[in-house]
Amino acid sequence: MKYIYKILFIFTLFISVISCKDDDEDPITVIPENDRTEQQVEDDASLVNYLNTHYYNSTEVNALENPTIDDLVITALEDGESLPTDATLLMSAVEVKSTTYLDIDYNYYILRIRQGEGAVSPMFSDKVRVNYSGFLMDGTDFDRSSTPVVFDLVYVVAGWSRAIPQFNEASSFTTNSDGTVSFDAYGMGVMFLPSGLGYYSASQTSIPSYSNLIFKFELMQTETNDHDFDNIPSYMEDLQDDTNLDLFSTNTDENMFPNFLDQDDDGDGTLTADEIRIELYTGATRAVVQANLEELVLSSNQFLSPIKQNTDDTYSANRITLVDTNGNDIPNYLDSTESDEVN
Repeated sequence: MKYIYKILFIFTLFISVISCKDDDEDPITVIPENDRTEQQVEDDASLVNYLNTHYYNSTEVNALENPTIDDLVITALEDGESLPTDATLLMSAVEVKSTTYLDIDYNYYILRIRQGEGAVSPMFSDKVRVNYSGFLMDGTDFDRSSTPVVFDLVYVVAGWSRAIPQFNEASSFTTNSDGTVSFDAYGMGVMFLPSGLGYYSASQTSIPSYSNLIFKFELMQTETNDHDFDNIPSYMEDLQDDTNLDLFSTNTDENMFPNFLDQDDDGDGTLTADEIRIELYTGATRAVVQANLEELVLSSNQFLSPIKQNTDDTYSANRITLVDTNGNDIPNYLDSTESDEVN
């Protein structure tokens, strides 16, 4: 699973200072990174060719009540070979998706095996519990999980934060007698990513530079992230609305921390959590809390936090009000001119 993570702090600037000890010594040559727009065209052509020359065992998979990533087999269609009657060509089944990343427009592809019957789908900045396997277009396996693992979508390759949120989590889960957990009706699919939404020029063990990536996955659970614990979900701190959270994301006070990692977003000396109004709703069961929340009428500056289970086995959720004390249409927590704490 180590290959799924990206590095937040990557310094790609190489300063070549040549102090010649020997006039005949060869100078250091720095190879420039490929142009992202040109590389995307090449990557997309490779993906389209792959999808047109590979098929999956659709009849077998569709007949299973709870198919797994191991049940789904992708096979190359050899020259002159007819498509098996119980199979489907990938290009006939995938959905073409578009996104913008690092100011470049990318195409990627999703094979949707099962949407998932849970009520929740993750946001691009949330935690997810998944089974997955990753491989290259030549069939090289480079990573896989042996049991469901938890990832933060902020810290994985960009393609995951685009593809995974298009599925729903499992409808329910059961704890078995041996301590393992079984999930029912989880989301399942395959993502086909260009290198620009993967590792791009950075090679990894078993993954050459500019490799397109393929991941089969099962989405079990999701949890809303609040990275800085300020009661503003991380996805709401993407004020640029570009589905990206990193060190260069929205930074209202222009300090060293982007808003999603900053407990005082506007830098006025008052914590964000103290500049919003929080109303707690608690109940003995999830259903009780849900019923209470459904009775609430929310205004445009209000939202509900996800229901969570507490350590005492009760359940709770918050109604959050983004207070704007001076009425300038900027919530207090983003307005350095208004720093009064909210009771």
